Amino acid sequence: MSPRRSCLVVCVGLSACSDYNFKDQADVEEPGVVDDSGTPPVVDDPEGAPLAVVSPGSVDLGIICGTGLAEVTVDNDGDLPFDVTRIDTDSPSWSAVHDALPVTLEPGASLVISVSGAPVDSTLVIETTDPAHPELSVPLTATADAPPTLSITRPGTGSTLDVGAVTTFEAAVTDDAGPADAVLLSWESDVDGVLGTDSADGAGVATLSWDAAVRTSGPHVVTLTATDTCGNRTEADVVVCQNEGYLADSLDLATWNFEGSASWDSGNQWVELTPPAQNQSGTAFQTSSTVDASNVQIEFEFYASGGTGADGLSVTALDSTRMTSFVGNSGGGIGYGGLPGWSIEVDTWYNGEHSDPTQDDHLSVHIDGDVGSPLVWAALPEMEDGSWHQMAVSVSGTWMTVSIDGVVYIDQAVSQISSFPAYVGFTGATGSVTNYHLIDALQVEEFVCE
Repeated sequence: MSPRRSCLVVCVGLSACSDYNFKDQADVEEPGVVDDSGTPPVVDDPEGAPLAVVSPGSVDLGIICGTGLAEVTVDNDGDLPFDVTRIDTDSPSWSAVHDALPVTLEPGASLVISVSGAPVDSTLVIETTDPAHPELSVPLTATADAPPTLSITRPGTGSTLDVGAVTTFEAAVTDDAGPADAVLLSWESDVDGVLGTDSADGAGVATLSWDAAVRTSGPHVVTLTATDTCGNRTEADVVVCQNEGYLADSLDLATWNFEGSASWDSGNQWVELTPPAQNQSGTAFQTSSTVDASNVQIEFEFYASGGTGADGLSVTALDSTRMTSFVGNSGGGIGYGGLPGWSIEVDTWYNGEHSDPTQDDHLSVHIDGDVGSPLVWAALPEMEDGSWHQMAVSVSGTWMTVSIDGVVYIDQAVSQISSFPAYVGFTGATGSVTNYHLIDALQVEEFVCE
């Protein structure tokens, strides 16, 4: 009879197995018995033996929500039966479900053990009557699901949001339990409530478009909440602020007051204060809301050409508490003469009788429509050049800054400026000399943010 080799098979993972070979019985020395040559005699194996094999050699449930489940199999790969007498998980966080013990496994038979557990390392212990393998051990591991990772990448905290514009918020999302696009996202403002719910894209980028038309002015804490498929949540937030204001093209024209020759040119989408005709006066004021006349920024484009050269236009903060009309004097009064509030005129015609400070085109600041008493002025290059010009006015307290085409012409205190609720608008006029006076791309912003 040939000697028999016994081995223990240990399977690692779900597919890889290694054979641990024990010495052949023929190679085992019988203690104290030696022949004349000094070589121990060969002792034959008995006929057959059981062979307990467990698969897989270890269980890793991976990332789990609460508990996970796996199967472990005990096989008899030998020639004789053996019993499975005890199964234990060595931890209250793990359990094993199987047939009632003891279980006799005939050669070729198997016992399936269902194990379930939480994210706690443990060991499945299986006791058998296989004399070569009385105890089999299977390491048990699992990893608890972690909340998603989250960061708002733009806008940065402390940002002031553009008036009249759509602001895009962007965030980066990752999750250990699955793809980022499986994570549920919710954007919320502490002032305006829920802004939107969505998921990230496959690259983990989440976006929110928030229109200024529906944003409440003032500070907001915008919070993004991410909830993964396990129900774990995480939050990120950013502090932003929305100044009061509007864009002309975001307003209902029903909220504009047009007087005299002023009208909305629907074909060109701009305000026409005067055509190039004699003795015209036109004003256009936005009346749906007021701004603080001492705390405001106004940007727009103007056109003063196409005629014979006069008279000019103004941007005016009209005092809504003292006004009796939306239109002032024509000609050299440029349509704001006599209106309460402050006006900044772009004068393109020299009227000596109105005490124009220079024969050049010029900017000048006036209070309560007093055309003949400019408080501050600055000469301008030729404005009647057939081009559109960009003008920006900023008032903070009594400090006024005025620029045209990026060049600052006025940057100083004007002590007569006071705080009052103002309608922002434009005036223009012609006399015996004419021009088109047009306004476009208006943006008004009241500073309610620091």
